[in-house]
Amino acid sequence: MSSALPQINRQTTETEPTSVNASLSADHLKWAIVLLLVYFGIRLVYLAFNLSSFVPPDEVTHAGLCRIFSKHLLFPTNSPQTFEFGLVTNIPWLYYWTMGKLLHLNFFGLTDLVFLRLLNIPLAFGTVLFVRKSALILTDNRLTQILVVVAITNTAMFSLLSSSVSSDNMLNLLAAMAIYYLFSFFKERSAKQLLASILCQLLGCLTKVTFLPLFLALALLLAALKFRNLSRLPTAVKNYFRVERREAWLYSLALLIALGLNIQLYAGNYFTYGTLTPEMAAVVPPSSAMQYRITARETIFSRYTENKISYMEALMMAGDIQHPGDKSDTFYLLMNYENLKRNPELWMGPLRYSKVWLDNVAGSIFGIKGHLQMFKIPVYLLPIYSLLALSFLGFALRWRPRHSGWLPPCLAAVACCYTGYILYKVNYNAYLHYGTPGVTLHGRYLFPVIGPIYVLSSLYLVQLFTPGKIRLGLALATILLLIVYDFPWFLAHATPQWYEWMPR
Repeated sequence: MSSALPQINRQTTETEPTSVNASLSADHLKWAIVLLLVYFGIRLVYLAFNLSSFVPPDEVTHAGLCRIFSKHLLFPTNSPQTFEFGLVTNIPWLYYWTMGKLLHLNFFGLTDLVFLRLLNIPLAFGTVLFVRKSALILTDNRLTQILVVVAITNTAMFSLLSSSVSSDNMLNLLAAMAIYYLFSFFKERSAKQLLASILCQLLGCLTKVTFLPLFLALALLLAALKFRNLSRLPTAVKNYFRVERREAWLYSLALLIALGLNIQLYAGNYFTYGTLTPEMAAVVPPSSAMQYRITARETIFSRYTENKISYMEALMMAGDIQHPGDKSDTFYLLMNYENLKRNPELWMGPLRYSKVWLDNVAGSIFGIKGHLQMFKIPVYLLPIYSLLALSFLGFALRWRPRHSGWLPPCLAAVACCYTGYILYKVNYNAYLHYGTPGVTLHGRYLFPVIGPIYVLSSLYLVQLFTPGKIRLGLALATILLLIVYDFPWFLAHATPQWYEWMPR
């Protein structure tokens, strides 16, 4: 297969100046990464044992679904015991099924929640591993590699999420794997890498619906770069089966199973309910669907905006929501929309919304957004924005296709396409519906492409300045900033409320 699919890049490895290379030996790199990973692991274990279950986003729901799946050999069905956690059918189920089966290994006297949190930590380490492997496709620059690992392991929301029960952790891992294997295929022209990427993409779609736009972006990139060689693909596949018979058949079987499960889920939903992701009220009776806090919030708000109930009736219904975070969110949505009805000039257009979106996303990536929040306000984001601007300037000045190949802009295209989809198709549409930018606006929704963003930012931040001392000084300042902005910042601002309400 390698002979049928030529490389798209002439050279993808960026090297560093001799002075910097000499100052950072292979042993320095190894020990720096080991220390960073140990520090990362200690922090995650601390959060897993101490963080309140009402802090991480939707953790109560994720943990509840894992417990439900643990009680069934294959798949559960919707019932009065499951309504409070939303649908257990017609949803991407891979995370809940996996965690539910692993929950039976809890022989250590730990609560189910703590055990599930600990099971999520290896997923985070896997994400870090594949983000670093993606960096190695582009560069052997040791300083860049250290920066990438520092960035991904010292992002406040990523750290909190990695020590929580969330399907996002499996989603982030499969996204990092899919991107790595696809770009490894572009560089090495290995059929195994391509099949591994497609398999990870299919599994990602079975994990969370937000993988679908990334699946589309990667598919379009593959088609665009290999369009001229599609006619030669059957011959290449035949050659691969002849040379690697057992491996090829195993990959083919796994791909067919994953593809069939995706068709069963998404095509089944579409032909039955007319959408890939049906609302809970379309699958179970509306009265049962109202037991789920998210459905209750959306139903109350929709009835109010459609003038089916009065403002006071909506407030009274919102008071019946049990989850304190969603109850307060519903009150806020109703009051905010009532204010917009009286003051329509407060509505934001796409450009003004984009500025609000950027501050909220950055604030909840380098800060924390859950049922409790620890945002970083714009003034604290200025150093982050400055580093991103320097990285962009480095890309504009230092990237040349003749020397660097086309993989860096392709990686940027994947990140930009996914981010653009989340910005306008998901977040801005939600704003137009709810009237507040906060709904569905979470920095963690960009974590599937945080790897490409960090890899490119680290690479071109390092390459911007030629003198080794300036380069090293900027890198050290960046490392210090990112480390301080994560765990030390959390410890300095966390109140006792962040550690309360742990179920036993």
